[in-house]
This record gives sequence, C-alpha cells and structure tokens, in this order.
Amino acid sequence: MPDAPLLHYSASTAPLQAGSPDNPAANTIDITIASPAGRNIYCNKIEVAVPISKPGDEGAYFTEQPTATIAGKWSPASAQMKTGRELGLASDANYYHFPFNAPPIPGFDLIDEPLKITVSGNLAATPGSVLTCLVTENSGTTSGHYTLKETQELTWDTAEPVFYLHNFMATAPDKPTIPRTKFNSGDHVRFTWESNGTSFKLYDGDGTLVYEGTDTFCVIPKDEDKDYKIVSDTTFTLQASQTSGTQESGYRCATITITINNPTLSDLTVANNLEASDACITGHLEANTTHNTGSFTTDSTLTAGGSATLEGGLTVLDQQQVVMAATAGGINFDQNILANLVHAHSLIVAVTSPGNWAMTADAYSGVRLCEQPTIDDNYQP
Repeated sequence: MPDAPLLHYSASTAPLQAGSPDNPAANTIDITIASPAGRNIYCNKIEVAVPISKPGDEGAYFTEQPTATIAGKWSPASAQMKTGRELGLASDANYYHFPFNAPPIPGFDLIDEPLKITVSGNLAATPGSVLTCLVTENSGTTSGHYTLKETQELTWDTAEPVFYLHNFMATAPDKPTIPRTKFNSGDHVRFTWESNGTSFKLYDGDGTLVYEGTDTFCVIPKDEDKDYKIVSDTTFTLQASQTSGTQESGYRCATITITINNPTLSDLTVANNLEASDACITGHLEANTTHNTGSFTTDSTLTAGGSATLEGGLTVLDQQQVVMAATAGGINFDQNILANLVHAHSLIVAVTSPGNWAMTADAYSGVRLCEQPTIDDNYQP
C-alpha cells in the first residue's frame, strides 16, 4: 500500500456546467498543490488523469482531449490516453493522463511555492453528477529520494449550464475575422455569435424574420431570398432560445446596428437647410427653404415655397407637354409649350405649336434676364 500524499491539494469550488454529449459545455478546473506549513517537501513528478469517456459511476467526463497547463517552473510532459484499470481503478473508462515534471536542476524539486494546474475542455454530464480527477505525486522529505504516493481523488459538482449569448458581430462574408458595421446598399452581411442556445432567430428593424435555425452564423440576404436587401440603417435583433426536453426554458437577446453608406429612404423631413452634391427625387419634393444642389433630378412635382437658386440650369424632362411651370415669381407657359431650358442669363422657349402660341410680357414678367427671351420655332420634340 503506497504511503499517503505529503502535499496538500485544493480544488476550485464553483460547480461545473453540465453539457450534453451533443452540446458539451466549456469548463475549467484548477488544482492548487502546496507543502504543509513548516515542512520541506520535495517532489519531482505529479500525474493528473481526467475521464474522457463516461465512467462506471455515470459521472461527468470530457468529450475530447482537454488541455492542461502548470504555473511556475514546472512543465508538462507528453500526455497520453490510459484506461481506468491502467490507473489502478476497477473501470474500463478512458482517461487522459498528464504528467508534470520538476526541472532537473538542484533545488527545483523543493515545493516552496504553490503549484497551480489548470485543465480545460468540453464537459458532458447529467446535472448533479460529479467529475472525478485522479492526482498522484512522487515525493519525499529529502531531495532526490522520492516514492510514489497514494492516488488522490479530487471532485467537482456539476449544475445546469448558464444560458449565454455572446459576441454578436457582423463581418463581410469574405473577411469573417474582421468586425464591420458599415456597408453599401444591397451588400451581403455575415452575422456570427456564440451561444449554448438550441435555436436562434434574427429580426431586422421592422420585425421581419430574416433567419431562423440552429447555426451560430448566417448571411443576409440569403441567396434564395432575392427580394430582401439591406438598403438603409437597420438595427438587427438576435433572439436565442434554449430548450429543456420539449419546453423552451429561456431567451437571450443581442442587437447590432448596420449602417448603410448610400441608403434608400422611404421618407425624409429636413427642418433646416438641405445640401446635396447629387440628388435624385422620384416622388414629390416640397421645399420651404433654400436648397443648393450640384445635380438635381425630379420625376414628379417640384414645389418651391421659398426661393430656388439655380447655379446651372433647369431642365424639364417631360417631352410631351407642360401644363404649367412656375418659378421665380411666376413664369407661365401655355400647355402647348415645352420649356426646355431656363438659364440665369437667358430664357429659351421651344415651341411645339407655334400657330397657337404668342409670347406676351406676362409670360415672363417677374423674371430678371440679361437678354430677351429666344423663341425657337423649329424645335422638334
């Protein structure tokens, strides 16, 4: 029978999260090893083993090879898989075996400072079950003289995992590691997140469901959804749900705002001045103050309640007829007249029915021109 361990062991006390084999939970266990107060204990090796298949007692286990580190001067040796029977247990369960060695330098085998071993990995367990870790030391009271001591069993309780939704972010599909929130209208946007939820829904700012599924990523718009595009600034809401048995047990939500560089707006109200280097209006524009534009196009009605300043010219795109055009104090054109271009220094009127039209002073009263109006009787629409 091996002697009892000379070193003292303490384990982290917080319960571990119990994941399932299909959805294991990330966990970390810490083991602190120290000499008893007032004693010099020498140790050249400590071995740690954790289960990686379900033990005979139905306890918790790591679903894949965990990682192990040790703080301080010691270093881990090559890890390997062993059966419970190889470790002296009456079990055929598989264990991952981590040996930690003291440096082969005189005096480094003295445990004068605590050693801390950390094991991390994904854990499967039934909530309330126990994870058992085996620890064996090769120690003595004199440097260079060691014996293998009795194996210690350290245990951790498990509990229902904490439901989480983290790291909700957007990227370009071709650059999935670079966070981004500004895109052009119609661009594809890749959303990713971290969660132990069982299903997810993604809504846009109007409450439209744009993704539903179990993956922790999606690309919007989807290839099969040709009609949906992100054309204006939108805040997306991600809803994660968790199912226990057949019942949904909870929800978590996260939001992210996507900004569009060249948005399409359904309605726009400007309280003060509006300046635009290039503006295209397809609906009705009503201007109650001054608007300065570099290039301006309207396919519908333009009403100027205040003043309109044209540094270039005015082009009327209706090639059939103009019922009435009014600007700058009342230029009125007969319904048979097509107003093609108005300049600040000249007025050119293209006539579609010369026989039915006469130019009168009232037609351009209130307009200050540097030249007299020019009548083009040969205009062909």
